[in-house]
Amino acid sequence: MSFDQLVNGNKLPVLFIGSGFSRRYLNSPDWKYLLVQVYEFIGKKEIHFKTLQQKLKNRSEYRKLGEGELNAIIAEEMEREFNDYFYDSDLVNQYPNWVEEEVNPFRKCIATIVGELNILKETEEEIEVFKMLKNKVMSVITTNYDTLIEHLFELPKESTFIGQPQLFNPESLELGELFKIHGCVTEPDNIVISKTDYDNFRETAKLFTAKLLTLISENPVVFIGYSISDPNIQQILTDLVRCLSSEQIESLKNHFYLVEYNPGVQDLVEQQFIFEAKSYNGEKTVFPITIISTDNYKEIYTRLLTLTPAMNLNTVKQVKRIVKDIVIESVESKEKTDVMTILMDDISKLTQADQKFAIAIGNVKDINNAYGYNLRPIVDVLEDVLFDNKNLDHKKLVKETYENSYFRAKRILPIYKYSTSLSEAELSSCPNVVKYIECHAEKEDYLNGSIIKTIRNFPTATSMNELPPEWANNNWRKILWIIKNLDDIPLDEVQKFLQTEFSNYNSFTDNERSSFHRLVSLYDLYKYKL
Repeated sequence: MSFDQLVNGNKLPVLFIGSGFSRRYLNSPDWKYLLVQVYEFIGKKEIHFKTLQQKLKNRSEYRKLGEGELNAIIAEEMEREFNDYFYDSDLVNQYPNWVEEEVNPFRKCIATIVGELNILKETEEEIEVFKMLKNKVMSVITTNYDTLIEHLFELPKESTFIGQPQLFNPESLELGELFKIHGCVTEPDNIVISKTDYDNFRETAKLFTAKLLTLISENPVVFIGYSISDPNIQQILTDLVRCLSSEQIESLKNHFYLVEYNPGVQDLVEQQFIFEAKSYNGEKTVFPITIISTDNYKEIYTRLLTLTPAMNLNTVKQVKRIVKDIVIESVESKEKTDVMTILMDDISKLTQADQKFAIAIGNVKDINNAYGYNLRPIVDVLEDVLFDNKNLDHKKLVKETYENSYFRAKRILPIYKYSTSLSEAELSSCPNVVKYIECHAEKEDYLNGSIIKTIRNFPTATSMNELPPEWANNNWRKILWIIKNLDDIPLDEVQKFLQTEFSNYNSFTDNERSSFHRLVSLYDLYKYKL
C-alpha cells in the first residue's frame, strides 16, 4: 500500500512518535548524550561515561548486546552512582525540593534536562503545519519523555496518559489522545531508562500490544522519529506479531508506514521493507512496511492534512464521551433528572454546558449495580470524606472499589469513614483492605523518613491562623506543617483548609495530589478512628 493510498483514504492514522522527532524540533540529546549530560550534572565528563561504557562492554555477558541494550545497562549503573553521590554531596542543599518531593534524583535530573528544551526557531514553520494534524490523527503513541506533542496539539491533561498502566485507563476514548508509554518528565519516577525498566516493560508487553492492536485494527500506523533499524521499532513490531494469529497478521499487512530521516532529500522516496519476526510458538512470518525516506517533513504533514475522515473526529469524541457519561451520571444521581434527547447530527452543536447529561442503554439499576463502584474515581472518595455529599454505599465501596482497585497498588488513601461501617467478618473478606488498615493505624504510619526528618524543626501551632506567612504559597511545606501539628490544630479547621484546597484538585501536579491524599487520609484517621 503506497503513501498516496493512505492520504487519499478516509482512515485516520495512529502516529507513533520516536526520539528523532524531538531531536529534529528540540535538538534533544540521543540516549547516549542524555546520559553524558546526567554524568556532567555530578561533575563528571564524557570520558567517564566512555570508560563506564567500555568497562561494561568488555564483560563477556554484554559483548553481543546492541547499543540500546547496553545503554539501558549503563543507565542502571549510573542511577546507583548518581543517587549515592547526590545524597552525600551539597546537591541536597542546592535542590532541596528534590528531597521534599521524594523523587528519584537520577530520574529528576533526566526530567530537568529534557524539560528545559525549547523548539528550534528554524523548525517553527514546519511545526506549524504539524500542529494542524491534531484532528487528522486517531491517537498518538510516543516513547519520548518531553511534553512537545501535548504542547503542539494543546491536549488537556485528561487526554494524556503516562506509562503502560495508563494504556487501559477507563477515561480513555482512544480518540485524539496521547499515550506516553516510556513515561514523561512530569512524572520522573515513571521514566523508562534502565535495564530493569525495560525488563518490566517487556514483561507487560502484551498489555501494550493489545492496546496497539485495538488502535490499529481499523487504522494505519505512521512511525515518525524512528529508523527501521531502531531497536524500539524492532521490539514493538516483534511483540505485536508474536501475539497475533497468521490471519490477524495478514489483515495488518498494509497498516505500517515509517517516515525515515534522509538528510537533504526533498523528495518522498518510497520503498517496501520486508519485516521478519517469529511468533511465540516459533512460527516465522513476514509482512511489508512502507518506508518514506526524506528530509521534507513539511511535505509529509501537508499531505496528511488532505485526509478526510468518514466522520468528524470531534463529533465521534463527543458521542463516545456522552455514552461514557451515562454510567457516571446514572450512578451518581440520586434524584430524577430530565432526559435530553438529541439527533446524531446535532451532537456537534452541543456546548460544554449541554454535555453534562447521560444517555442510557439498558436498565439503569443493572448499570449501577454492575459498574458503579468499579468505576469510582478517587476524587469522588476525597470529596465525600471532606464534604459528606456523595451518599456512597460504604460496603460496596470497601469490597469492590478499595479491595479490587485502590489497594491493589501501594498508595495512601482515606479508608476509615467506610471501613468502620463493616463488621469484622465483612472486612475479613477484603485482605488488601485489612492489610492497609493494619499498616495505617497511627499518624506515624502515614509518614516516611524524609517527612519525619523535614518536619522535625517545623514550628508548633494550635491553629491554622499560625501558619508562617512565607509558607502560604508553598503547598508542600503548608501540608507538612499541618501534619506536624495535627494533634493540636482543631480538626474542623483542618477540614475547612482541605475543603478549600479541594477546589484546586484538578490543577494539582502529581506531587501535590500525593501530599493532598496524605493529609486527607490523616484527617480521615483522626475523624473516624482515633
